[in-house]
Amino acid sequence: MKIPDRLSVNGRVYSGKSLKTVAERLCASSVQWEKELGEFLQQWTSGDENITAFTSGSTGPAKAIRLNKNAMTASAEATINALNLKSAHQALLCLSCRTIAGMMMVVRSMVAEMNLISLPPSGNPLKGAGKKFRADFAAMVPAQVYNCLNDEGSRETFLSIGTVIIGGGEISPQLEAQLRELPNALYATYGMTETISHIALRRLNGPERSDFYTALPDIAIMADTRGCLVIDAPRISEQTITTNDLVETEGGNRFRWLGRYDNIINRGGKKLMPESIEKKLFPCIILRFFIAGLPHEKYGEAPVLLIESAEIPGENLQLLQKSIAAALSRDETPLRIFTVPVFSETESGKINRKETLKQYKHLLCL
Repeated sequence: MKIPDRLSVNGRVYSGKSLKTVAERLCASSVQWEKELGEFLQQWTSGDENITAFTSGSTGPAKAIRLNKNAMTASAEATINALNLKSAHQALLCLSCRTIAGMMMVVRSMVAEMNLISLPPSGNPLKGAGKKFRADFAAMVPAQVYNCLNDEGSRETFLSIGTVIIGGGEISPQLEAQLRELPNALYATYGMTETISHIALRRLNGPERSDFYTALPDIAIMADTRGCLVIDAPRISEQTITTNDLVETEGGNRFRWLGRYDNIINRGGKKLMPESIEKKLFPCIILRFFIAGLPHEKYGEAPVLLIESAEIPGENLQLLQKSIAAALSRDETPLRIFTVPVFSETESGKINRKETLKQYKHLLCL
């Protein structure tokens, strides 16, 4: 497979030597995101058949892994075909190229010969984009989408983007409800650095909206004996990839994500999934929160609720407890509500549950 070495950036085409030159120039930039783009392009245009990427740190410490350029090209082709991306399209890069998500936007642009528009990877990348801004394809994290939709100037710009893929974190039920009514083609992605970005897409709006992810072409999925997703993607990985993601499968290429196997709470023999409980609580709590299990004398383990906040006043706490009781079953209801000042985060900005529990271990007891 030929590794593409031609890239159109902001209307200017670079290839071969000129692409290496622009990579060197970007590496010398004092702007961090430009430097990260340059470093990726230097890796891509080197003679090495692999590049170094870093895992997100969602399931443990972030680590460096080697990814094959042919596999990255194959992954890009799968997305291009699934979303019907064309050379006449403009792709928006608003994610750091230190992440696989940002890297793959560049690779997709090269493979499909799309023009790549680069904007700073801020919380609201479309703020101040200007009236002349036009993009046909973009990838964003949920927080960026939320911020764009809740800013009057950015909202119209976001709605003008033809196709947006959203990944890198869970989409809250409230945000997903907003997305259902929008005119763009919007997709949630499932994947990780090890799978070279996403291996499956889930439509969030329109007639094709679904709770199930559909695997990209040439990718097979199944569940292991634990009920966790196993991915067979020969063009991307020589070995099958076994995850800790609990899923409900449908056929050989569709699945619904249920939660993480390592987050399961075993309450007196009843297995509770924190992610399922959290979805029910989203309408009740506007602050960041998560459900976790703590050791309990009677049940072995019991659910508790952690909220990122200063102490909640008594009257507000009573109202919250009533809302929780109405939303959850008896087994799901947290035995205690804890407030902590700041959650620990992964490098990609997700809540790091394990580190947060470790950090506040002295406060968390039943």
